[in-house]
Amino acid sequence: MATRWEERVRAAEQARLESSPVGKLLTALGLPTRWLRRVRIGKQPLFLLAWALVPLRLKLVACGFVALGLLLVVGGVAALAVVIDQLA
Repeated sequence: MATRWEERVRAAEQARLESSPVGKLLTALGLPTRWLRRVRIGKQPLFLLAWALVPLRLKLVACGFVALGLLLVVGGVAALAVVIDQLA
């Protein structure tokens, strides 16, 4: 009974992996997804692997967008502080 349950759980995990973006990518590349069943990969190592595969020019563009977003947030907070200071 326990063996049958473990097989069902393994089959469900395999189906879940194959329906995920990572599983679809591995299937498209022709890599077997069965070995990933035992390997637990967190989000950070997966992100770092993906970031390592990104070309340098695209990394610079992405960092530029992040810097622009941070600049807008800091500018908005500064403008809000000035408005609050003027009202007080």
